[in-house]
Amino acid sequence: MKAAISRLAREPLFQFLFVAVLLFGGERLINADDYANAQFQISIDDGTLVQFMQLRAKTFKPADAMAALKALSASERQLLIDDYARAEVLFREAMALNLDKNDQIIRRRLIQKMDYLAQGFYDESTPLTDADLQTYYEQHRQDYQKAAEATFTHVFISSERRSVNETKAQASTLQQELNRTETPFENAARHGERFLYNRNYVNRQDDEISSHFGSQFQEQLFALEPDERWQGPIQSNFGWHLVLLVKNTPAYIPELMAIGSAVFADAQRQQQRSIKRQAIFKLMAKYQITDKSQ
Repeated sequence: MKAAISRLAREPLFQFLFVAVLLFGGERLINADDYANAQFQISIDDGTLVQFMQLRAKTFKPADAMAALKALSASERQLLIDDYARAEVLFREAMALNLDKNDQIIRRRLIQKMDYLAQGFYDESTPLTDADLQTYYEQHRQDYQKAAEATFTHVFISSERRSVNETKAQASTLQQELNRTETPFENAARHGERFLYNRNYVNRQDDEISSHFGSQFQEQLFALEPDERWQGPIQSNFGWHLVLLVKNTPAYIPELMAIGSAVFADAQRQQQRSIKRQAIFKLMAKYQITDKSQ
């Protein structure tokens, strides 16, 4: 037995473990007071766990988080406590080692967090009134303009292999035939030539129509009145068109009552941005900024 112990004592691994235990135990004994200090105490209550649950779930609904916490079993609560304690220990040890210094990633995250904290002033803002919404609406009316829209079908005659006058004359002849036979909307595809884009356009905005046909066609189309007869010919970037215009709605700005929810959301976002800017400005006002590069 003594021989076995003697051989074990001569093993390098045993010697290493023995020294490690002595050092660890000595360090704990010497620094016993430090380990009893608050810096090595982690206090956990329901409020701490609720906040931890919200951060993990990335949803900030304290009431829901508290209800979820109360519904946990004893083992589930202990797992949550263990997760929080592990994260807290790693954070404290990292800070003790100054791992946050000169780290651009951590710097960026801290900036983002301060930026987020500045949003906390939103709760202190005065609720928007009807007068506030009206003022915002009047100042930003153009932002709510609805684009002009049209519903129509068209018959296309290409000018790719014909002169402009020849193409227009052929389109005029076809127009007479379409109106004589009272060709309906759904039969437009039986006439004319294949167009690069669509045959029928239903509630399409002026920008899209302009991109397909050209601005000249778009302007002439929206100058027409809806009619049961075929109108034109109207020239595009590709040839001439006969159009059966069903609906032509000019651009307009809705009244506030029709878009109240959208205006409220936009006004609230503007208010929040303003409050956030003011909060950050107050923080910056405490500092003196000097450019030493000049």
